[in-house]
Amino acid sequence: MKHLPTLRITARAGLVAGLVAVAPLAAAQAVDFAGKRVELIVPFAPGGGADTYARAFAPHLEKHLPGNPTIIVRNIPGGGSVPGANQFEARAKPDGLTALAVSSSTVFNSVFRRKKVEYKVSGWPPLILSPQGTVVYAAAGLGVKSAKDITRLRGKDLKFGGKTPTSSEMRMVLAMELLGIDVNYIWGVERGEARLAMERGEFNLSYDTTPAYKKHAAELVKKGKFVPLFTYGVLDNKGNFARDPNFPDLPSFVEVYEMVNGKKPSGPAFSAYRTVFQMAIMASKALVLPHGTPQPIVDAWRKAVKEVLEDPAFEKTGASIVENYHQFLGDDARPILKEATEFDPEGWKWLKKFMKDKLNTDI
Repeated sequence: MKHLPTLRITARAGLVAGLVAVAPLAAAQAVDFAGKRVELIVPFAPGGGADTYARAFAPHLEKHLPGNPTIIVRNIPGGGSVPGANQFEARAKPDGLTALAVSSSTVFNSVFRRKKVEYKVSGWPPLILSPQGTVVYAAAGLGVKSAKDITRLRGKDLKFGGKTPTSSEMRMVLAMELLGIDVNYIWGVERGEARLAMERGEFNLSYDTTPAYKKHAAELVKKGKFVPLFTYGVLDNKGNFARDPNFPDLPSFVEVYEMVNGKKPSGPAFSAYRTVFQMAIMASKALVLPHGTPQPIVDAWRKAVKEVLEDPAFEKTGASIVENYHQFLGDDARPILKEATEFDPEGWKWLKKFMKDKLNTDI
């Protein structure tokens, strides 16, 4: 198998944990969805990342959920996932027959569009949390060949295209600020459009998530048009920054920061960055159940998700979706979701001032 042997899943180890798990396992086995129809809601249009993620899991969940229910993927597009997530919050019954696919957009909007949001991401019982890496790259014409040359970008006319200042593009904005690199940001541009603009020479700095980078940007790197600089890395199961396992030869952002500044990152600005990192990278995709779902039903779903990840059949349709990243199951996902939706006071204060002063954006 190509992917699954290296797929890492958080698990509570030890004899005591094993004994404690006996009761939830028995309860999970008592849940039965036979003859039922389960809705897996995707609060985005078909074809996007969250939709692909949900549809990769759906047929395998049918196999592993008790009673083998029929799973219907239902798209509720629009509003950056807010309408669909709001509807899930308001209408989904805690009976195990409705689940939601969450994207980083759902998380960002819960923080930065609070007046329109009626849900709380960290309150939904998580089933699985799937990080997704990101590669930052520059146009070869800028004269940089690797992250070692990154300070040469200072003083150059850098152009980056992104959706909005309060979207997942914030990971790029804060990274460049921490590296002391000024960038001209052009908003209202989707990632695919930004990549095409890079090819045409209209932009010269960009990033892609792991699947998009492998599918599109990597070929242009081979042709000498783009130069990969760094990844944002990932957090290991101890909360430490580590290199992206899909790009082990590229330094993580934290490594580049230390290279440029001669010290480890700290302070309010880095605190704000870390929270945004949790939103954009670590909480990239997830599956959750409604508030108030009884624990036996939650346990049955979590058991099914774990079995899906261990199922050889998942290799054919789903392993490329999780891309060898550490998968956080059940309550192991909660600390990440909590940090992704709660800035510490000093970090939030710094971010509000920075966004207003630098980008003329109120948060």
